[in-house]
Amino acid sequence: MPQLTVNEAGSQTFTDSITIKSTDFAAAVIGTKADDATHTVSYTIPQGAIVQKVAFKLNEAFDDSGAGQSLTITAGDTDTAAGYIGAAQIHLDNVEVTYAFNDGTYFTAGGDGNTVNGKLYTAAGKEFKLLFTPAAGSGSAYSLNELNAGSITVFFEMARL
Repeated sequence: MPQLTVNEAGSQTFTDSITIKSTDFAAAVIGTKADDATHTVSYTIPQGAIVQKVAFKLNEAFDDSGAGQSLTITAGDTDTAAGYIGAAQIHLDNVEVTYAFNDGTYFTAGGDGNTVNGKLYTAAGKEFKLLFTPAAGSGSAYSLNELNAGSITVFFEMARL
């Protein structure tokens, strides 16, 4: 996960970002996926990090070569699947969400009161988990390997102690 330089970050507060494209779901990259099988993009959260914001921008809606109509992304961590961003639609054939920000269980009412202002990671071995789910109960079944368009950038604000 690349950390943004001061010049790249500019006046924004996000410190890290990752862009995921349709080509990242090719069989040569993630192996052959069955219809409706999910895929998780994982990467390390540094020990001593305080995660304060998570957001995404859908650069281009995802599409597939078949009749798929739904693809969702959920952003969480090793502890809670939707801790940062709840399931959001990112497929062209649906009403896609272009932007999302801190709407997961860590930040919403009824969430963990200790994480509303940020989550401190005191132990090593924790990871962000970006879960991609095709079909999601609607539309025709398809494999993530069939994605042929789409790009999303996920942004993180982390203070490192």
